[in-house]
Amino acid sequence: MATLTVNKPPLASFLPPATTRTPIKRASLHLPISPAVLARRRTRGLSVVTRAGPSTSSYVFAFVFPLSLLAVTIFTSLRVDDKLERDFLEELAVNEAIREVEEEEGDVAIPVEEEPAVPRTRNRPKREA
Repeated sequence: MATLTVNKPPLASFLPPATTRTPIKRASLHLPISPAVLARRRTRGLSVVTRAGPSTSSYVFAFVFPLSLLAVTIFTSLRVDDKLERDFLEELAVNEAIREVEEEEGDVAIPVEEEPAVPRTRNRPKREA
């Protein structure tokens, strides 16, 4: 029996050229395939992992949580509306009371003496040279 010694050429010589997309077959190469070559292979299809559907708590969270946020927003807007309306009515009542007092007193104009505006001086520390 004769033995034949073969020096292994670089792995790149066994790979197909980059332009062709032929799959590498282990049987045709008669060499073990390294993990680097396996990583270069592209899968044709998508791998899909099947799981159980969404649970009841997922549905509750998906529908109840947004609805509760909407309800809180509406409730808060109603409270703000009531407060603004109360403030407005209170201001109207104060204005009406002021008008009534002015009508009772008559049109007595109280002269207001305005003092001339005094120019403001700055209180800066003086520079020492």
